[in-house]
Amino acid sequence: MTTIGGLGEAELLRQILPYLATSGYEVVAGADDAAVWRSIDEESPVDYVVASCDTAVEGVHFDFEWMGAEDVGHRALALALGDLAAKGATPRYALVSLAVPRSWPLDRVVGMYRGMHRLAARLDLKIVGGDTAAIKGPAVLTLTVFGDVPQIPIARAQVQPGWVVAVTGPLGAGAVALRERRSLIFDPKLDDGKLLNEAGLCCGDVSDGLVREMEKFGAASGAGSVIRAADVPVAPGATVEDALTSGEEVELVCVGPEDKVLNAGLRPFGVMTAGPEVRVVTADGSPLELKLTGYDHFA
Repeated sequence: MTTIGGLGEAELLRQILPYLATSGYEVVAGADDAAVWRSIDEESPVDYVVASCDTAVEGVHFDFEWMGAEDVGHRALALALGDLAAKGATPRYALVSLAVPRSWPLDRVVGMYRGMHRLAARLDLKIVGGDTAAIKGPAVLTLTVFGDVPQIPIARAQVQPGWVVAVTGPLGAGAVALRERRSLIFDPKLDDGKLLNEAGLCCGDVSDGLVREMEKFGAASGAGSVIRAADVPVAPGATVEDALTSGEEVELVCVGPEDKVLNAGLRPFGVMTAGPEVRVVTADGSPLELKLTGYDHFA
């Protein structure tokens, strides 16, 4: 019997893709982390719906030994909205599914929803429902988010060799916070995402680490990349390896023609290549060995 442990997320997606809708939409499963389709709202005939789903698991994405319930809720929603930010979408609605042990204190559950509501209220996002269930544990929090955008965003599957790679800000803050056992609270970069999409760039959130995100670009488009480690911006207290591999980052990685990336005010640190391989190199062009390349649930 084949198990999914060690399979890798990309191979798991390849196995289940035949059972997903891969046609009839502007951006379909396998082409990006978010799906896009034309709105049926007669008052907004040119708008497109952007939808994404994100799961946070206790012990993997959050830990109540050193994180407050409100922070857990806020972070979960902020990270779920990262895919909408990457596509330049305005968030509109969210559904929340929460599975928790019966032994949990009520204040913890209410606190998580309070944290989500705190962020949602500032973004004019409506949490319109969801589901709850009892499990033995650990807890699982899943958010499905919906937004809209006036134009079809560029999907990862559309990126081309020769395009350059940049990021909206320094990376590695997530790894630093994890080592220090403290909550890193941030808001999704929705305004930046809108401007970058208007500039004609393809963006993604750095949810599993920069190198892993570039592997996702490669899996979707067939275009790999070369990353110059010395040019990747590094957050205070972080190492270069943190910047390359730390997940749950608020920054967006952007890919596009060099002139468009430069005009958007971003500094390129890499280039897309004809093969699907992702290579990280030092200043002199030699390969940089990494202990990890990022987070893969099924590696």
